[in-house]
Amino acid sequence: MLLIADSGSTKTDWCYIDKNGYRFYFQSKGMNPYNITQENLQTEIEMDVMPNLHTSDIKLMVFYGSGCSTWQKKTQMVNTFSQYLPHTEIHIEDDLLGAARATCGRKSGVAAILGTGSNSCLYDGKQITENLPSLGYVLCDEGAGTNIGKIVLRNYLRGQMPKDIAQQFKSENPGEEADFLNRLYKGEVPNYYIASFAKFAIQRQNNPYLRGIIKEAFENFFNMQITQYSNYDLHPINVVGSVGYYAKDVFKEVAEKYKMSVNKIIKAPLEELIKYHLEKD
Repeated sequence: MLLIADSGSTKTDWCYIDKNGYRFYFQSKGMNPYNITQENLQTEIEMDVMPNLHTSDIKLMVFYGSGCSTWQKKTQMVNTFSQYLPHTEIHIEDDLLGAARATCGRKSGVAAILGTGSNSCLYDGKQITENLPSLGYVLCDEGAGTNIGKIVLRNYLRGQMPKDIAQQFKSENPGEEADFLNRLYKGEVPNYYIASFAKFAIQRQNNPYLRGIIKEAFENFFNMQITQYSNYDLHPINVVGSVGYYAKDVFKEVAEKYKMSVNKIIKAPLEELIKYHLEKD
């Protein structure tokens, strides 16, 4: 019996597969160890995970999560889950490896996450061989929702949007400059706030101006991340994440400019990860 999780900072998608192959899906809150206290992590497992399992007889648990790239955080998560699943083999992996396995399977390729934030790697079919640090939305996150949202909001506040687009933006996002800046610099989870403006552009990506903003962000992504990998253009590129998924046509256009073939673009990795582990077993 197999338990697989795909965890971000806000939510975790789970799938429990029993010995007959039946799949049971459920959700819990995000379990990024940098964002959740040990006490809250344990409470979340007790309240929203264990009641959904109906059994402790689970052979293998594989947890792919944001914030789980270091040995220290992996060990912390293993030790915590082991308290509740003492007879289970537990593997904690970072979400980037999950993206690579979900999109590339056992073949080599470039794998990327393009959601609220961004990350990427070169994958040899078994493990990540090259990876630039993502560094977060303040310094980087090229091509992500935070990058696109930052360009959208900046251009709006500086009066650099076409009038008709600016009017639409104002209608959906009323407020003065001070309102936006106070929310951005003093509010909670500013990365999610700035990324929320990416939706405005992506929903109108057929508009040449807004398409240009998305294209600019994806070009930032290729320039600052993808082209830094060895022989990057000899590998197909694969993407996991809502930004890449909903703006896939623009992404493919930019990838062609960099002479890269696009293999797979998916919104979320869980189903492909289930397939990966069932085939492996």
